[in-house]
Amino acid sequence: MRMKKGMIIVLTVAVLTGLFSASCSRLIYDDADAGNICEIAVRFKYEYNMKYADAFANEVNSVTLYVFDPQTGAFVTKVSDAGAHLDEHYTMTLPQLKEGTYDLIAWCGLVDSKFVVNDPASKEELLCQITAKTKSDKYVNEHLGSLYYGYVENAKLEKLAPGSEKIVVIPLIKNTNSVRVMLQTLNVGTTLLPEDYEFYVEDINGLVNWRDEIPSGPMSLEYYAWDKKSGTVEYSDGTTLTAVVAEFTLNRLFNRITDKTRLKVVDKVIDKTVIDVPIVDYFLLVKGNYNRKMTDQEYLDRQDDYQIAFFMDNRHGWDISAGIFVNSWHVVLQNSNL
Repeated sequence: MRMKKGMIIVLTVAVLTGLFSASCSRLIYDDADAGNICEIAVRFKYEYNMKYADAFANEVNSVTLYVFDPQTGAFVTKVSDAGAHLDEHYTMTLPQLKEGTYDLIAWCGLVDSKFVVNDPASKEELLCQITAKTKSDKYVNEHLGSLYYGYVENAKLEKLAPGSEKIVVIPLIKNTNSVRVMLQTLNVGTTLLPEDYEFYVEDINGLVNWRDEIPSGPMSLEYYAWDKKSGTVEYSDGTTLTAVVAEFTLNRLFNRITDKTRLKVVDKVIDKTVIDVPIVDYFLLVKGNYNRKMTDQEYLDRQDDYQIAFFMDNRHGWDISAGIFVNSWHVVLQNSNL
């Protein structure tokens, strides 16, 4: 279940003037259209997460709002803001919009991320893209930062009495995901080294459109781990085993029947792919009974942190019979057909 389009929360009460600064008053305009112009206050909420709590103030450091004509889709204006003042009381003022109905699309977190949004002439042209490097194919090997998306359609802006206010709340969804992959040896005498392995994820989500969906011309991308390190796991009997941990940042994950997001691990010593799995399938396997009422896509959108662990029976092979740990759940494979 995605956030419903058109989800608008509107407050139009005079008693809120002490809480929010945006107001509509003929006195602040000099032009002839002053009576048809209304500054509207927009607030953002990020509670579409696993805790169902508004984390906007703690997580979001920049906001960019695109305003469109809902009838023609034509671009109207763009407003951006960033800084420490984006707290739980923050509102964005949209200056001098004429009375009418608008579609509002938000991309938040762009300032400190590896994402760029074009300057569109219409809503259909609005695209958010990862700034990937060029190799044989598109690829990225950096931390992407955090990206959030919001959409409210048919937000009605109407002329209000002096001293009253109109506040539109835009619910956000977090696109970016942190994924940590661990390889752990099962043998005391085997040492795993980070430089011996290449970790990457293949997907077609390098580009998303104004609906926060993959467009008809998708952008294939390889996400390489932006951090790799070695470590040890010590058991109660004193046994110490080595491990390698790789960390990725991935764009929005989609529950698709085809074009599955695949994690691949290459053993560089023997030049062989030793792990090749559809990781979204495994993430959904551990959705759990507590989250059973969520659709698979809602779970992927609310969850933004994943850990997956594989056990190596030697330096060059994954022991499939040992299963996989995903977010602390032990997944035992019934067959090796991946």
